[in-house]
Amino acid sequence: MCLYDIIIKPLARNMDTERASRLGLKYFQLIGKIPFARKFNRLIHSNRQEGLQREVFGLKFYNPIGLGAGLDLNGELYNDLNNLGFSFTEVGPMGVNGTRKAISHIQRDAPDDIIAACISKDYLTCFTLAYDFFDMFIIDLSEDPATEETNALLESRITEQEYKPIIIKLPDYINGPELDKIADFCMMNSIDGIELRSNSQVRQVATHTAGRLPVIANCHIDTPEQAAESLKAGASLVEIRTGLLKEGPDIVKRTLKYLKNEKAGTI
Repeated sequence: MCLYDIIIKPLARNMDTERASRLGLKYFQLIGKIPFARKFNRLIHSNRQEGLQREVFGLKFYNPIGLGAGLDLNGELYNDLNNLGFSFTEVGPMGVNGTRKAISHIQRDAPDDIIAACISKDYLTCFTLAYDFFDMFIIDLSEDPATEETNALLESRITEQEYKPIIIKLPDYINGPELDKIADFCMMNSIDGIELRSNSQVRQVATHTAGRLPVIANCHIDTPEQAAESLKAGASLVEIRTGLLKEGPDIVKRTLKYLKNEKAGTI
C-alpha cells in the first residue's frame, strides 16, 4: 500500500473527475520531485510486458495501455506517468498556450516513451507547432465532430519529412450511420485511427471497417476487466484515466497482469 492508497484514493473516489484530476496531478507532481522516484517506479511498474507488445499506427507500443488526456494538461508529467506502466501518454487537451508549455517541458525533459498531443482547438496552429515534439496527434472533435477540420492537418503533414499519425477523437453520442460515415472518411483520407468513448462505438467501427481502422478506446475504464472488454470489442489500444485516479498507480500493473493471464488462458 502506498501513500496514494492511504490519502489520495479515498478523497478522489468522492470527487468529480475534474477535481480528482487536479488532486492527482498535485500528487504526481510531488512524487516526481523525490530523488530516484522515477527510476524506482519504472522498476516496479515496467511497461515492457512480454506478449503484450503491439504495433499500431506504425508505432511500437510495449503494451496496449495508455493514459488518457485530462490529467497531464501541459506536458509536465509524461515521464513520471509513463513510469507507472503506461506505454503512451496523451497530453492535453491543449490549445496554443498549452501546446507551447508542453513543448517547453519536452525540450527540457525528453520523453522516454510514446507521447501523444491531444489538440482541442486552433488545430492547425497547434499541429504545426507540436509536430517535431510529439509521436502522434489526437484531434479532439468532441465539441464539434466536423471531420473537415482535419483537411488542413493532412495537407500540412505532406510537407513534413517524417510521417506521424493523426487520430480523431469523437464524442459518445456519434453512432449508427453517422459513425460509419466518419469511419469511411478516415479510411479514404489517410486518417490513421479513431478514439472512441464507448464499447458499442468500438464494436461498430471494428465491424464496419473489418478491423482495418485502428481504434483507441477511452471508455471510462476503472478495472482490468473493463480494459479487457474494450480490447475484445475491437480496440487496438485502451486508455485509463479515471481508473488511475480512483484506484491508484497499481491499476496499470494489475491490468497488464490480468491481460497476460487472460492471454495465457489462466483466467
